[in-house]
Amino acid sequence: MFRRHGSRREVKKLILCVLLLTACRDHRPPAPTAEQSQQLNEAENLLDNMAANEEGPADRSTGPSNRSD
Repeated sequence: MFRRHGSRREVKKLILCVLLLTACRDHRPPAPTAEQSQQLNEAENLLDNMAANEEGPADRSTGPSNRSD
């Protein structure tokens, strides 16, 4: 199949280079459209407002203790 041992090595190098080039491609999704960007901003603002309006856990430091001494 191969004439020389060197040609087999060259084929391996070529395959390695092709694999490296395909691995380096940009796989990011496309940027959002203007409409999608606006929707994302509105959703972010809604979540920020919900988080700001949430009450934290009740303060239990002054409540009665369940310990019996």
